[in-house]
Amino acid sequence: MFRNLSTIGLPLSGRPSELIELALSFGFDAMDIDLVDFQQQAETFGVEHARRLMVSARLNCGVFHLPVAVAGDDETFKADLAALPPRLEFAKATEAFRAVATIAPASDEHAFKDFFELYRSRLDTLGALVASYGITLGLAIAPETEARAEKAHQFIHTLEGLIGLVSVSHPAVGAVVDSWALHITGEPLEMIAQVPQGRIVEVRLSDAPRDVPGSELLFAQRLMVGDTGVIPNAAVLTHAQAAGFDGPVTPWADRSTLAGRGREKIVKQAGDRLEAVWREAALPIVPRWFMPVARESGPRFGEEIYTGMDVR
Repeated sequence: MFRNLSTIGLPLSGRPSELIELALSFGFDAMDIDLVDFQQQAETFGVEHARRLMVSARLNCGVFHLPVAVAGDDETFKADLAALPPRLEFAKATEAFRAVATIAPASDEHAFKDFFELYRSRLDTLGALVASYGITLGLAIAPETEARAEKAHQFIHTLEGLIGLVSVSHPAVGAVVDSWALHITGEPLEMIAQVPQGRIVEVRLSDAPRDVPGSELLFAQRLMVGDTGVIPNAAVLTHAQAAGFDGPVTPWADRSTLAGRGREKIVKQAGDRLEAVWREAALPIVPRWFMPVARESGPRFGEEIYTGMDVR
């Protein structure tokens, strides 16, 4: 397993060089990529130019969010599907081999059985396509009750339900294991072992308030891993490791819970807390090759002159 930084999981903004430097400084081994943005850069400047910062930083690619409306209407899905092959070619070129998408937890148009078949059929198509580029697709769930509110038909919003869909989908389709979702649904961690072998694509870690039952939690209450210790994240990693998972582990939190911390503090806290979870789960920690040097100003990582790191 390796520690992954996502600018969606921890809503962050900034120049790529700044974000990469933060990831390096605070112990991350990988970062997500914005596939659409990467494609635009690669088409303009070339693939090598687009991926130069990640390569020079020795950062792996974590996951990318599949730019496909899997539950969209037929016209939208077909258009997204037609645009996908060149994007997957760019993903392969930058060694981004894990895509993720979120399952719609409810629908006004489709009853459960019809929606399940729609997903199964489209995931067969998507699975075959991504597999031809050596990519796997991980499905995440939206477990919060508010995500299903006022919808006519409920759909998959538990890990158990997700496993049922993954089990009948293309072999290149797997699951995202999310500690926040497990806390909300109340499912036992032993459920992780039921994901088909080798088909856990990503693990996401968060925390939750002490005084709110899991079933009543809202999107905006998703806390940074380690904020309260309510969610047993080390145990989640232990179960994932036992299931054979060796991929990206990503901290997630809602933007509102990070207010006032500042970008650097957010990434530092995330890195420190992931390291603490790593140690609690007795996972090996690879020494950092990058050590930032304190400075008041000056060039950032990836610019022509950079004196802010030592190679150890």
